[in-house]
Amino acid sequence: MVKVAMLSAGILASVIFAQKVFENYKSWNHVKSMVIHSPQHPLYEPFGGIHHIYANDKAMQAIKLGKGRKFPEGSVLVFLLYDIEEAKGAFTEGAKKIEAFMVKDSSKYPSTGGWGFFAYDGRGNNLVKDMKQDCFNCHAQVKDMDYVFSRYKE
Repeated sequence: MVKVAMLSAGILASVIFAQKVFENYKSWNHVKSMVIHSPQHPLYEPFGGIHHIYANDKAMQAIKLGKGRKFPEGSVLVFLLYDIEEAKGAFTEGAKKIEAFMVKDSSKYPSTGGWGFFAYDGRGNNLVKDMKQDCFNCHAQVKDMDYVFSRYKE
């Protein structure tokens, strides 16, 4: 019973966190957008669609530094993924597929490189059951970039 209550409290805390962040992240710094539209891309199956990356001011300082950067505590990155709709030769955003967050808090998330990982489907359902297995193991391949894939282009 205690485990269930703790698990429920953890889920509720992550939903409350996400709702707080959802309020204003689109007014943050836009890092980049990308489209994965072909099954030939190795990440098409999990991440095919239109991507947008946003960063709060703390994260943006590190993003601009490039390789070897270290993100300061309190950095937050947002990854949005939308289905692709095509009409009259243009790709446009369809339904939201994923809304994901990386939060730098080394004391809270020491086993995942100091990052907390949160992700929700288009209906707001939690997608991350185990941060290490579901997110960090893939991000570990960019350890030299402080576990962040996105690079900034002016």
